[in-house]
Amino acid sequence: MMHYKSKNFKLFLKLSWRMYNANNTSGTYHRYVRKVAGDTIILSHQLNDGTIPERVFRKIQWYMVEALIMGEMLARLSDKQISERDKEGLVYLGAIMALFDVFVDDFRFQRSRLLNILDRTFSPDGSVISDSDKAIEKIYFSYLERLLITIDSEHWAGINKHLIIIKLQIESGEQFEDKTTEEEVLRITLGKGGVSALICSAFLGRKDESFNTAVFETGGFIQMMNDCQDIYKDTVGGIRTFVHFCESFTEIFMKMNDQRIRAFRALMSLELPSAGKSGILFELNAMFIVISYKLHLFARACSYKLDFCAIRAMDKNHFIINPFSPRSVAACTVKILDFNPADIDSIHVFKFEKS
Repeated sequence: MMHYKSKNFKLFLKLSWRMYNANNTSGTYHRYVRKVAGDTIILSHQLNDGTIPERVFRKIQWYMVEALIMGEMLARLSDKQISERDKEGLVYLGAIMALFDVFVDDFRFQRSRLLNILDRTFSPDGSVISDSDKAIEKIYFSYLERLLITIDSEHWAGINKHLIIIKLQIESGEQFEDKTTEEEVLRITLGKGGVSALICSAFLGRKDESFNTAVFETGGFIQMMNDCQDIYKDTVGGIRTFVHFCESFTEIFMKMNDQRIRAFRALMSLELPSAGKSGILFELNAMFIVISYKLHLFARACSYKLDFCAIRAMDKNHFIINPFSPRSVAACTVKILDFNPADIDSIHVFKFEKS
């Protein structure tokens, strides 16, 4: 028992450093992104004609960081190194995925318009010239041009095989519609997260189905955690996620945990070095504990009653939780360090119901 706990402590220190730098806009990940894509970032601001709010530019940078982190995590799982060129490709790939989300969530593009952009993105002649007068589309194609210059052709072909992510992002517009069923929303959620992770894994050149399944399930799990911590933003924005079909905070937690177990079992079944598997399980479980703690604080702020009308009327500060605050660190650290990769079904549960 002490053996895995001593390993956990080392993993915890490394993870804490990475996450601190990922969450800090002056950290190493954000500095790297600005170094790699600096010229395109400057160009994107120059192309803004006043129709693009500042939050969109922040979103693009966050997605670039997240794509890089996902690529690095999957490389550790596979016991492989990512080349500098591939890291740069991940940065631009993150921008492309961010902008498609922006098209759907922020600009509410019609599906026909999105499909037109999709056709030009994967044009057989390789042309990425934008014929649009819309600033946001010009920015998209400026990032796409840099991606195609940077990415290895074999990796781009691998991404082509996962084009369902684009269709799923287009379909995610259905999440604004009241008629959308719980099953449809969950399918879109797991598909978006799953294939986003598969796209980030294209740089590894893995073709085995078991690996792709594990990566897909992991991406779906991460997407569910993102939806959980975005409960306020999505509720105010009229976006329906799996959260909005739950009747209690406990139910939100249990649905996330069900997907956690599916992802962990798929990862454990892979014929890969145990160190890589244990490492990614530890990192994902740490994320799950932190997100669960945030959910606990959301529940407390809502007097343990899941009422979306009440949430919509609340101060957003109730839903902004710093994972590096002394309170968060004290609440989560012991639970994180207690993770046993041989017992993935065990969970630490925070309080989600009134006593």
